Amino acid sequence: MGFPDTCVPLPPDATDDELAELCRDWTARLKEHIAAEQQRLSNGDDERLTKTRYDGTMKSACQIYQEHPLSSFHEVSHKTRRGYLADLKVIIGSVGARRIKNVTVLDVKNWYRQWRKGVEYIDDDGERWFGPERVARAHNAVAMVRTVLRFTAALRHADCKLLADELAKIQFEREGARDQELSYRHAVDFLRGASEMSAKGLIAPDRALAMSIGVAAQFELMLRQGDIIGKWEPRRADAKFPAGVSVLHLEQETWSGFFTWEKIPGWRWRTRTSKSKYRAAVEFDLANYDLLFPLLEQVPMDQRTGAIVKGEHGLPIRYRTYAKTFRKIARYAKIPDEVWSMDARAGGATEAEEAGVDIQVIQQGMTHTNTQTTARYIRKRTKKIATIAEARKQARAGGDDGGTA
Repeated sequence: MGFPDTCVPLPPDATDDELAELCRDWTARLKEHIAAEQQRLSNGDDERLTKTRYDGTMKSACQIYQEHPLSSFHEVSHKTRRGYLADLKVIIGSVGARRIKNVTVLDVKNWYRQWRKGVEYIDDDGERWFGPERVARAHNAVAMVRTVLRFTAALRHADCKLLADELAKIQFEREGARDQELSYRHAVDFLRGASEMSAKGLIAPDRALAMSIGVAAQFELMLRQGDIIGKWEPRRADAKFPAGVSVLHLEQETWSGFFTWEKIPGWRWRTRTSKSKYRAAVEFDLANYDLLFPLLEQVPMDQRTGAIVKGEHGLPIRYRTYAKTFRKIARYAKIPDEVWSMDARAGGATEAEEAGVDIQVIQQGMTHTNTQTTARYIRKRTKKIATIAEARKQARAGGDDGGTA
């Protein structure tokens, strides 16, 4: 009936009298628990909000976090929830049986080290080796442990509160900020690669054009991938959408997005972006963008309805399809695997900064709230350092060197 202590360790050096006293004490606790449960059920007072009853293990805590209607698990986007589920799977699969009251900070540090290890491989000669460390995986899993413990602590589970408080001041290394960019050269190579693959029958012409528009839009407009392709989520009757967004319901799914043909009259697009949580609006004259505009003009007039970047059956493209097709074309175009679609935003910001655009103007275009965030997207520090060195050399050559007589 949900008694939390299913196994009670007895002191190995206890006397018979001490053991008898412990048994009487725990039996009394058990009977008290059963009586309380029976009374509650006889009154029809079964108010459990989750299918899972807390039994003191990490697995039960993780499941309660997912099931409880007041959990933040239900408040995040569908895409974020997928990430949460991946983290919870790591926790349950590796340490789900651990009893939280017996877990220490040192245990969690060891979990982090184990989760951080690269994937183990065995080659044809039977030799074992490990892939690169998975720092992001380990950091995200520990962050989820903290989240689960804080939530179950709010449900008045003392063991969860104790461990959550002990972990509050402990830091775990996280993956460094990305320093990759999808540059102008990469963008041009991608468009060329998509065109060649279409001509050779390696990819459908409409898919090649849609992907070209998507990547060019990300690079030229310095927007996130989600702002360009929108997002698919499970259909919900109580779903709320930002003002001005286009919505498409299809069976048990819903697509929402801003980048649609109906939103660009006269090639002017005024949109709200995910970075500003759809509060701040930015306007683009799409005819000003040399990579993007010619691609938009290639779309036949009878296809200029709904989402601009389409996938199967003329529907808005899905995230996984977009990511998979991007990598297929990128590899054909010999773009390194470490350059991702999301790096187009950094590439556009870097190009703008090197062209002399003031960082505050770039900040406005990216709808950031401060320039520090914008600065993290700007790459090519090596080139800047070389420019500084050259300027110093020229200054020395043209000025008094301060030599002595």
